[in-house]
Amino acid sequence: MPDFIKVFFVLAACTTETSSRRIRATSAGRAILLEVEDVLGKEVRQHFDQRTFHLEDALRHTFQSLPRNSRGAVGAPAARYALHRLFVQLHGWQMKGLELHGDDWHHSSPILALSGRIPKRLYDFVEGRLNTHGLDLHELSVLGALLEHIVHVHNQDRLNITLQALEIQEETLDRKHAFDVMHAYLATYVIGREEEDEEEAMKKRSVLEHVRLIDKGLYPRWLEAKKLLVKASDDLVPGASSFALQTILTVLEVVADQIFHLENDECSAMRQRLVQMEDQEGSGRVSLGNFYRSNLQGNFANSFTESESYLLKAGALIETNGHKRVLIPNYLLLNSNCLGTSGYYAVCCIDECEDLMDHVESSIRAPTATPTELFEVISNMAATRNQTLTTELKDLLEDVARRHGGEVALHGRLFAQWLHHVYPRTCPFPHEAGIAEDDKEQPLEVTRDEMVKLAGAEENLSKERSRGLDLGMWSDNEALVDPDAHQARHQPSKYFPTTVMIIGTIVGCAVTLAKITPETGARNKFD
Repeated sequence: MPDFIKVFFVLAACTTETSSRRIRATSAGRAILLEVEDVLGKEVRQHFDQRTFHLEDALRHTFQSLPRNSRGAVGAPAARYALHRLFVQLHGWQMKGLELHGDDWHHSSPILALSGRIPKRLYDFVEGRLNTHGLDLHELSVLGALLEHIVHVHNQDRLNITLQALEIQEETLDRKHAFDVMHAYLATYVIGREEEDEEEAMKKRSVLEHVRLIDKGLYPRWLEAKKLLVKASDDLVPGASSFALQTILTVLEVVADQIFHLENDECSAMRQRLVQMEDQEGSGRVSLGNFYRSNLQGNFANSFTESESYLLKAGALIETNGHKRVLIPNYLLLNSNCLGTSGYYAVCCIDECEDLMDHVESSIRAPTATPTELFEVISNMAATRNQTLTTELKDLLEDVARRHGGEVALHGRLFAQWLHHVYPRTCPFPHEAGIAEDDKEQPLEVTRDEMVKLAGAEENLSKERSRGLDLGMWSDNEALVDPDAHQARHQPSKYFPTTVMIIGTIVGCAVTLAKITPETGARNKFD
């Protein structure tokens, strides 16, 4: 056999295993897309093909910092965490089914967000893939695109309900009627609290009621919201005198993504007011008396009205040294400060700690880091805020690391707790599982008489600069996003024998090539 043919066969044999493994690594993502095409249609799959590139980029830092299995995939708890972060950052959505219930970090899955919202065949396929193999970055982006698609379909249904409520049947509307429709849709979006199982007739009546209430000034940022509609429509179809229904829907979806910025302006104003009322400068805590007193004095008349029992159950109220105090970041993230907007998601105050975590993830790009590495990253971030981290904080971070063999788990309760003590005004305190949960059965609002009583029960605490760490709430109990994956990272891979076999095959191929090549070279020399 000619020598060049021998070389060809040796190379082919050596690359077969590598190629097959590469094909298996990428086939899963294609399999999900093919299933999407079979169930939802070719047009939806083509949209996913384009959308997933953007979602992969948005997910990359978080994905790289999460614990993964041997095929480089994340399990259900980590997938839920990553997708929750994605939708908060991209759209300002707190997706129902992706939120953390009762601070139970581990027992959670993004499959809850799909339940009852997609055909059973596709649901079973995604659930099986997630539970059996986990999701790699591309698969995770496909799931993100699927969740966005669910919201898009829901938006179409909501627009149809609005059209029916206004008794409009035309497919193309003049500018005036188009804006009447968009105003009605947006009114329901900003002041409605939609229930998924609500009957269609009730939904139509709700649209008309929301239009009436919005005209009475129920939503204080309505003028700004209407300006967003005008700008979005002018950007999309400049100077248009008529609008197709699909154009109307596109304008409304653009504005919906911008509403959370309006809402966050209100959240920022509330945060600033709460900081002014801190019992100790920099503590991130406000006495319950001052909290209610601000409302009674006419500041934020529509805010700071939650009942004491609701605040306590939801984890925004603590009692230390005989004083009841509201935790600023925990309070701002309560459901009571969200727009109901949809049965699929709510628009809430932006968790500013998410931006800090995004910077940490992009700097570390691994599930764990040494306390020295993390302290340097956080110190550099703190310096931009004119803040210097203390030796006490460094010692505390090293204590956390000792619980994980010398490294800190980025997506764990203890690191989140440490971040709260570094940024008490920004990062929420992570309660242990079962302690804090927004309880709809608790009375949401306090009566004015109760407010007066509670405001007078506590004297206004003197405001002084806080000295040292307040570790009265510190708990050493850890909770990880995916403890099984964390544990697997520190164990020998079950694929170790296969890896050794592959390496042996490669070495054998190299030796064979080495034997063939000199013979060929020698013969060529004397030809």
